Amino acid sequence: MDIFESGPGPGPADGSGAAFNAPHGQPPPGQPQTGQPPAGWPAAPPPGPSAGWNAQPAGPGGAGGAELRAWLEGREVTVHPGQEVRIGRSPGNDLITAAPTVSRQHAVLRWGPGGWELENTGSAPTFLNGQQVTRVLLDRPLILALGSVDGPALRAEPALAAAPPAGAHWPTGPQPAAGPGWGTGTNWGVGMDWPAGLGQGSASPPRSLPPGDEVATALRILFPIHSWLHDSGWRQGLRVLVFVYALLPLIFLALLSSSSNLSTPGWAYSLYVAPLWVMGFWLLIRPGRVGKPEVQAGAGIVVWTLAWLYIVTVHINDSLHISGSIALLPALAVGFNEETTKALPVLLAGLFLLKYRKVKLSVRMTMFLGTIAGLTFGVAEQAFYTSSDIVGINQAQSANAAVNDALAFAERIFVDGFQHAVWAGIAGFFIGMALNYPRRRIQLILLGVAVPAVLHALNDFLAGSSVWLVILVQAASLLLFLGYTMSAASIEQRVRESPLFRGDSLMVPIYRDPGSPPA
Repeated sequence: MDIFESGPGPGPADGSGAAFNAPHGQPPPGQPQTGQPPAGWPAAPPPGPSAGWNAQPAGPGGAGGAELRAWLEGREVTVHPGQEVRIGRSPGNDLITAAPTVSRQHAVLRWGPGGWELENTGSAPTFLNGQQVTRVLLDRPLILALGSVDGPALRAEPALAAAPPAGAHWPTGPQPAAGPGWGTGTNWGVGMDWPAGLGQGSASPPRSLPPGDEVATALRILFPIHSWLHDSGWRQGLRVLVFVYALLPLIFLALLSSSSNLSTPGWAYSLYVAPLWVMGFWLLIRPGRVGKPEVQAGAGIVVWTLAWLYIVTVHINDSLHISGSIALLPALAVGFNEETTKALPVLLAGLFLLKYRKVKLSVRMTMFLGTIAGLTFGVAEQAFYTSSDIVGINQAQSANAAVNDALAFAERIFVDGFQHAVWAGIAGFFIGMALNYPRRRIQLILLGVAVPAVLHALNDFLAGSSVWLVILVQAASLLLFLGYTMSAASIEQRVRESPLFRGDSLMVPIYRDPGSPPA
């Protein structure tokens, strides 16, 4: 494809300021020019702009310069030489977009030595015709993509200069060359409309590409792999996450298909799902900034939960000798045993940070850390059940039995960790209140463990009766959990205002409406 770069050069004799870069067939910049157009071209452009011809803006030699109009996401601005248009996500810009792939201070439109130009000033890229550019000469209407090849479209249109008068000749003398990083204004070739009125009225460029080059050019346009790989959109993480999560099941199939351990599929897919639940809980709870102490607390909670589960929790449950359906009292014993396993590391982590690091965890943070403990417990617990589900599928005597075991396997993998995280998140809310309001610390801790333990026990007890009753218990659990994610701040404010809790609060002093009477 022939690429002509446009830029203002020495104008014709009448000083109109219109400039034409040397087309194909003319000597390159810096070499003597004949002053004549190539064979087959008219001696001069027509008196007025022909259909399809984009006249160039008046250069510095033109009369008074030219204005520039720019559009981005429905907003239009018009500027004159000496003014600038700032573009990006920051509210202080002249043209603003909310696209996350665009920099806060992404680009600037300004009048330069060669006319209007766009300079990429942010860390995210700008693309013209699918190619990344850092600076573009706006010598004709252009559309640029911000942030990525499919990002927000910025349209910039300089005002048109007067057309060269009849009898004007092609410019002689050297033409200015584009500097490093400059993008070409127009790519004449496959898929582009050649200006009507040039080349003896033909709408085709003077020279067509060979068939092989046409195919290669079309493939580069339609499959810009190189541009995609350098796109800043990968830094968002979401696309990488989709890429990884789409391939992991096939990777499991390739790597784990020869395993003879029946718990392997359960571990693989439980760990596959757990990070998605973590992100969901993060968005729901909004725990705030996570620093090094919070990360260390989370890691300690995971280690403690796993160790306590295998050293203490499992043995207590085994001592109950439960088989088949579970009675209410054993179910309560299991509920308190398992909910204590998840709540204890959150409480200990909060007390440790408070005493030795002088770090006070917010209620939302302890709630989020509770979900981490619950997910850890659920992912580990599924290994005790998924193996038997696989055996049940293999030995099923009927299609109905196989379906039930398959559904039980899927429920353990995808929901077991979530269920435990919901109960542990409820406990985490009360633990956060207990850490910050020591006057009622013991009562809050006991209540925080008892509520999810009872819900847990009812879930296990009713599982042998009706799935619909279990659904009601789960709905009640979700109501509490989601309610605390929505109203944690308002509940805490009411606690601060109540004399029942505020005695020795470690939080900020009691909040009071300035307009309320003194206590």
